[in-house]
Parts: sequence; C-alpha cells; structure tokens
Amino acid sequence: MTRMLIFICNVLLLVSPAYALTLGEAVETAMKNNPDLQAVRLEQGAAQGRLDQAGLWLRSNPVMEGSLSRKDTVPGGGEKATNRGIALSQEFELAGQRGLRVDAARSGREKALQDILDKERVLIAEVKDAFVRALAAKRKIELSEEAVKLQDELVASAAIKFQTGDISALEQNLADVELGKARRERMLAERERREALLGLQEILGIKPSPNFRVEGELPMEAPDIPDKNKLLETASLQRPDVQSAGAETIQAKAAMKLAGREAIPSVTVSGFYNQDDKLNEAGIMLSFPLPLFDRKQGDRKEAAAKAGQALIKQASLERAVEREIEEAHANLAAAAEELSLFKKDVLGKAMENLGLMHLAFKEGKFGFFEVRLAQKDTIDAQFAYLESQLRLQLALNAWEKVTGGSLK
Repeated sequence: MTRMLIFICNVLLLVSPAYALTLGEAVETAMKNNPDLQAVRLEQGAAQGRLDQAGLWLRSNPVMEGSLSRKDTVPGGGEKATNRGIALSQEFELAGQRGLRVDAARSGREKALQDILDKERVLIAEVKDAFVRALAAKRKIELSEEAVKLQDELVASAAIKFQTGDISALEQNLADVELGKARRERMLAERERREALLGLQEILGIKPSPNFRVEGELPMEAPDIPDKNKLLETASLQRPDVQSAGAETIQAKAAMKLAGREAIPSVTVSGFYNQDDKLNEAGIMLSFPLPLFDRKQGDRKEAAAKAGQALIKQASLERAVEREIEEAHANLAAAAEELSLFKKDVLGKAMENLGLMHLAFKEGKFGFFEVRLAQKDTIDAQFAYLESQLRLQLALNAWEKVTGGSLK
C-alpha cells in the first residue's frame, strides 16, 4: 500500500499541470514580488520618519544638571557647609528653522512617493516587454511547427515524384535538406521560448518553473496614432519621474533656506536653584553662541550647489521627455504602418500563392524549385509578420512608458 501511494505521488509530480499567466496577472505578480520594487517602497517609510523627526517642536532635549559640594565656613577650616544646586536648560530656535525643515522633509516624502510610482511605471513596461516577447516566442514555435509540416508534405510529394521519375535525386535531396533546416529552426525557437520565459519569471520575482506559460494575443490591427503635441503637455503631469524631479527641486530650495537660517544662533534658557546652609538662590540664565567663526558658510554653499543641480536635472529631464515622446511616436507610427502593409499586401497573397503552387506541383504543372521558392516566401512572410506584430506591441509599450499613461 505504501509503495502504491509513493508511486501515485511521483506520478502527480511528474504530470503537474502547467499554469498560464495573462498580462494583467503578470503585472500584478510583479508589483507584489519584484525585489527591486520592494526595496524602493521601503524608502517611503524612511522619508516619513524624516518628516516626523523634522516636525518635532523642540529639536533638542532639555538638559538637567545637579551639583553637591562641601566647603569651609571660615578660612583654614572650621565648620563644613553643604551646597546643593539644580539647573534645567532648554535650547530654542528663533529663526523658523522648524518650518523650513518640515517643508524640506515633506518634499522629500513626496519625492520618495513619486520614485516608487516611477519604479512601478518602469517595471510595468519591462513586464509588458518581457511578456510580449514570450508570446512572440510561443507563436514562433507554432510557425516553426507549421514550417516543419509543410516541409514534411513537400518531402513526401518529392519522394513520390522521384519514384515516378518526375524529379531528380538532387531535388529530392534538397527537400530533405530543407526539412532538416526547418527542424533546426524549431529547436532554436524552443530555446528562444525558454529564455524568454525565464527572463519574464525573473522580472516577476518568482521561482523558475518548467510549467510556466503565458496566455494572450499579439496585436492584429494597427491602432490610431495619437497627436504627440497634445500629449507633450500631459506627460509632465502624468510621469512620476518628472514629479519627483520637481519635488527634489522644492526640497533643495527649502534646504538652502534652512542652511541660511541655521547661521542664526539658538538661545538656551536655563533655570537654576542653589542652596547652602545659610542662603537659597534661584534664577534664570540666557546663553547663545557668538557666530564669529562658524556661520554655516560651507553648509550654505553645499545647499546652494544642490539646489542648482536639482534645477538642472529637472530641466534636463523635461527635455529628455520631449525627445522620448518624439522617438516613441515615430516608432509607433512606423510599426503600425508596417503591420498594416503586411496584413494587407504580403501575408494573404503569399499564403494564396503557396496553396496554388502545392496544388500545381502535385499535378505536375510546376517544378520542385518553384514550389520551394513559394514555400520559402510564405514562411518568411509569416515570420516577418510575427516580427511586425512584436515591434508594434513593443512600440505600444514604449509609448505608454514615455507618456505615463495608456494609449486607449
């Protein structure tokens, strides 16, 4: 009985069913499991901690001091007197440093949030690209199988023609060679599919599985090309990296103002009480440092330089967004036109010609080389159509990535 159970368990493990992921499920999985995104998300908590720290009303804790001493009541000795003292002091900022510190930390938190959204934007684009490549690899295997089938049929027809003396041994050998090439292409397509699936699983943050599959369709129709001039304005509002650069600039400006305010000395207020055997003393004392040497010169220069860097980075990013939109728009238009051309003028006619050629070859109207040429043209057209579908979907993904939104 035990052996039977073990045998059944092994069989179930060997024939475990494959699971197929849709594009939406792949994106959702990556958002949950991708380690790089998880690491970036932790920065939001760190930024919130900095904001909480900056919001403290008093930056330093109060300081308590106590003293206990004995002294002679008369010179050279005599009765001993005991002195006791206690003091409490607190430092206060007078130049509004807390408000500027909160402004800088709040902008830092906004930057951290936008960085997370930007990482999600880039990750979604990577998932979509990897997913469509896996879909294309899957379709490539199907086309390779069709090519092997066509070559098998051609080899069978060539064998019959050779037996009847209609073709030479050279032509039959060429048919066998083409069949071997088709089988090799099928093996290469299978390797490409495995590599594509492994790459997708790595991006998704899941363990590699031999049963992992993808499910979906490549684009069959070219979409309407949007007006890039209208989207140039909305891209700055939709792209989180642009928003992050803006938040970084605001943060740098607040930090520059804060560095200037830090040069203004803070005041320390102290209350004290002293007691000895004869006298009690209580009072308040004020103290502040004199800014003779350290006036935060270096801190102000550093803050000003960082503010300038942030402004340059923001302007450079805005120009880069314009270039990316121009490039993505051109690639999308070219890919859409290519797909329409293949579907309308190339693929259908190539398939029709192949069918007519095969029929004519069986009837002896065309020779082996004419059929082989038509077959090669048809197979090449199918693979080229697949490449045009892949390029179009990659162009759509790139358009959504650079604009920060969907084409629909």
